[in-house]
Amino acid sequence: PPVALSVHEKLICSSSDFFKNAMNRDWKESKQRLVHLEDDDPDMFQLYLHWLYRGTLPVRIDEPGPVGNSEYLQLAKAYILGDKLQDGDFKDVVIHAIIDKCKSKASDGRHWFPVGVILRCVYDNTPESSRARRLLVDIYVHHGSGNWLSDWWQSGKVAYSRFYQPDDIPKDFLHDITIAFLDRRKEKEKRPTDNSSTCAYHQHGLEEMLCYRARLRDGIVMKVAL
Repeated sequence: PPVALSVHEKLICSSSDFFKNAMNRDWKESKQRLVHLEDDDPDMFQLYLHWLYRGTLPVRIDEPGPVGNSEYLQLAKAYILGDKLQDGDFKDVVIHAIIDKCKSKASDGRHWFPVGVILRCVYDNTPESSRARRLLVDIYVHHGSGNWLSDWWQSGKVAYSRFYQPDDIPKDFLHDITIAFLDRRKEKEKRPTDNSSTCAYHQHGLEEMLCYRARLRDGIVMKVAL
């Protein structure tokens, strides 16, 4: 059944361009002072209202495995709602919550990251330019391992079946992560044989001006007579 929620118009319109447009234009909603969001989860909208009024997200699950990933799924849905409501601040807060969760250890002392259905949820409901997509790609590039992907083909693990399904890997995600890996190798992980990167192996480290080559270039190498 439909759920009716009340909110101060000035407050929500100051944060959400979606509501601002709905209330300021010659729309039915602006006359009725009522906005219908039939396709959205009431729980997610209540989460949004909690942030709108209190400035915090009431999410914090430190359980490992599927239980912990359920929070990632909620955060992904919250981001998607923020995208629809055109509330940039809310989306940024959700992004920070995802990052904080990635950085925090679960009750088993390990770090758990978004998997399976979370990727599908984000990629199915956001545009190519989405910062949430970029975050997920960066998480996999910098923290992931091969089993993060292979587990999708081993979804017989009943406890994880909700989060690991063979069809959960979006093709666009595989495309994005491939590009990210190639760019990272090209720009940041230079080969030891590259002249530009050999200072990493010198005693002086990465401070180029301390390198003997720089001194040779500047003509300040002292001559020694033997």
